Amino acid sequence: MQSVVLSALPVVVGLFPVALIVALLQLSSRRQRTRLAEVARQIAVTDAIHAELGAVVAPVVRRRLWGRWQVMIPVPLERPDTVTRVVEAAYGVFGEPERTRPGRFEIVLRPQEQPVPRRDQAMVAARAARGESVSWT
Repeated sequence: MQSVVLSALPVVVGLFPVALIVALLQLSSRRQRTRLAEVARQIAVTDAIHAELGAVVAPVVRRRLWGRWQVMIPVPLERPDTVTRVVEAAYGVFGEPERTRPGRFEIVLRPQEQPVPRRDQAMVAARAARGESVSWT
């Protein structure tokens, strides 16, 4: 019995690196498929929102643990009618199986950052006429 175990040991030791490489390749392949699914869902959610309202928000879609989807959307919280339409458009992207099973996806709303005001061209021209720098540095 001991001789059988000792004769199988080199085979096991020789196959271990091969098995490890195969496992790592499968893990990498799974991560790549998940990332492609995230990108496809993000494009679908973005297109649905843009078709409904125009380019008002930029959602981010992630696949969480246990296959749950998370959609993070920065929205203008001071405009509840826009928020409602954004959520409805994002909700419509997820097909019937995800909507009927609880916990399959979540929509996370966060406040949208206010745009930075543009520099007034008259102010830039006046500063340039006085010889002041108009650069950001």
